[in-house]
Formats: sequence, structure tokens, C-alpha cells
Amino acid sequence: MIDTQRLRSDLEELSGIGRLPTGGMSRPAFSPQEKQARRWFIGRLEEAGLEVKVDEAGNITGRLPGPGPAVLSGSHLDTIENGGAFDGALGVLAALECARVIKERNLSCPSPVEVIAFSDEEEAFIGFLGSRALMGQLSDKELEEARNPQGLWLSEAMAECGLDVGAVRRAGRDPSTIKAFVELHIEQGPILAQRGVSVGVVAAIKGNYRYGITLRGRRDHAGVPMKGRRDPLFAALALIEKIRAHGSRIGSEVLMTVGRFTVEPGLENVIPGSVYFSVDFRDENPGVLRSLEGRLFDEIGRLRSESSLEILQQPLLKIDPVPLSPSIQRAIKQAADQLDIDWLSLQSGAGHDAQVIGQFVPTGMIFVPSLGGRSHCPEEHTEWRDIERATEVLLAVILRLAAAD
Repeated sequence: MIDTQRLRSDLEELSGIGRLPTGGMSRPAFSPQEKQARRWFIGRLEEAGLEVKVDEAGNITGRLPGPGPAVLSGSHLDTIENGGAFDGALGVLAALECARVIKERNLSCPSPVEVIAFSDEEEAFIGFLGSRALMGQLSDKELEEARNPQGLWLSEAMAECGLDVGAVRRAGRDPSTIKAFVELHIEQGPILAQRGVSVGVVAAIKGNYRYGITLRGRRDHAGVPMKGRRDPLFAALALIEKIRAHGSRIGSEVLMTVGRFTVEPGLENVIPGSVYFSVDFRDENPGVLRSLEGRLFDEIGRLRSESSLEILQQPLLKIDPVPLSPSIQRAIKQAADQLDIDWLSLQSGAGHDAQVIGQFVPTGMIFVPSLGGRSHCPEEHTEWRDIERATEVLLAVILRLAAAD
């Protein structure tokens, strides 16, 4: 029933906002590019005849009215620097297309349906800002201290979008007003594409513990003898390898990423004075995450006692694994079966707004294949045959949830 060409046209038009010469996308939260995307999306919601609201956190919703708690579907419009066109945006626009079809065809829908675009999923300032605000999970301190990597304060960026950072916590919503949340998203991994399956039914989202580590030593000339150096770089490399090895020993599915690594002053003939790196752990088992975290702390403590380095550790993110609603998983599988669409149950290694909402509200996720498993890069792509199939499943699931007692 969905209009695939209309959905494709929407995605291509949105992809023109923030596109770089490299072909990648850059729409960081509350940037001029994302502000333009917000205006564009609000226009699309209004054209569809939905009731539009922008809350204090900048979350944008379009509502098909009705009595009782609402069925929500959507994702996010923001992107990382030089990211892809499908991440987040596809889920928002697929939800919009479903709402348009429901309204245009006057389909039976006893519960209200809301299309939502969350703010700052990609952590330009605060990861999952919009979904965390909606669930009342942000503190005044976090909001007041939030800056992006370029040093811009969240308060300044939000003000440019007509929003007040001091009001963000008022975006909190009573979870009882939400019947269910369903997020369609690209897999950001290779499993569906490798198996040739169009729809993924997400059983759980892996937990994510993330830290920023700074090691400070003494900047010196590269001609200084090895003995007596206070070199933070070699210490950082040894620390990273010890944690990686520990993760490999305790589980083959443990994910560990060092996504940011900076060396100061970064000159070929100078022993670094300081090193900063991030370390990201992901797993389905909270015990594994705690083990990795504990090993990190132990190794840092040992390094402090055995060296003359100054070491700082900063928690960046801590979300335990979130199992998704069994009943919504069944609804996705049943919808796919009735539409004769192949599906596969799997877990998500990436974090999503569903991970936040799913702690408070019955939540499900529908994955579509990522070609080559690629994401967060200009090569990110999903075939339109798979998008069409997954969006038809999303529509069927929304209707099922809206009709359920």
C-alpha cells in the first residue's frame, strides 16, 4: 500500500540537505543544515495533514489524532560528519509514509499514531538527547555543560533553532501516554545483506559503556634515551591491547572500538606530552560489560602506580543491554509472514533511540539490510526493494498495535 516512489523522493530530497562534495552527509544536531532539515520535515508533516508539535528538546512529532495512548514510530534526522543518507532519516520518512497511507486510505486505526524525529541521536552534544528528554532522563548539569567537539555550547546551538536549553527537561512525557514505539532502521552491519533477507526483527540492543581516557606525560625530543621517558603514547597502546585481549577471552561477540585517538603535539620528532582516546564496549550481557569496565579501571590503577603518568578517566556513556518487547517482535514476524516477506531475528550492535524508549515503553525495531554492512560513511546504502518490504511490514505493525487492546 505504501507509495515507494514518494518515499524515495522524500529521502532523495532530504539527502540534498547537508550533502558534502564527497557524497557523504553532514547534518549535526542543531547545525544550520539540520535546522534546514527540520523546517523541511515540518513542511512534509503539515502537507500530510498531521498535527505538528516541536517539544522543548526539539523533538518533532506529527500526529494522527485519536483516543488513548499513541503508537509512535520514527528515528532521527541528524547525521555524523561525512555520514550516510539512510541512517536515521529512513526510519523517520518510512514512519511518515505509513501515517500518510493510514490517513489517505482512511484505514482503521483506533489509537493515535505519531511520527517522531528525535534530536541529537548522533551525540553532537548529548547522545540520544531527544529520546532521553522524552523519558525524563537528562539532568540540568548535563544540559548546562554540554558542548560539541568544536567547543560550541548546546545552549547556543539550540538558541539558533529557537529552543531554550533551560526548558529541555519540560519535554518529559508520561510513558503511559505511549502505547508502543517501533523504529525502522538500517542494520549498520552485514548479517541481513549476507543472508539475503529483507527484514530484521531485533530481539535486543547491546549495551554500550564508553569512556574517554587521557594520559599525560612529559614532552621531550625524540633523541632522549628510552629509559626515563614519560611517554603516554606507548602506555596508551599497551593499555588498549590489554583491554582488547581481555574482551577476546571472555566472549567472541564482545565489541570494542577506539574511535577517537589524539596525540599532542603530534610531531614526528617529539615524544608526546599527552594522549587522549575513547574506548567503547558493547555486548548483550551486562556482566561482560561490567567485567570490561572493571578490567579497564584495574589496568588504569596499575599504570598509575607503576608509572609517573597522570591519568584521567571520563565516563561518556553507560547504557545496559535492552531487550525489546516480545509481543512487538511477534507482531513484526506475523506481519512479515502474512506479506510473504522473509525475516531474521538478530541483535543490534549499534545504539538507537529505541534503546532509551525501550526501558520505559513496549518497543520494537525493524532492520533493513545495509549493503556490504556499511554505515556511518558515504557508501551507506540500502536497496529500495528491501526498503519497500520493510516499510510495508512497519505499516502492518503500526495498524496491529493501534488496534490492540
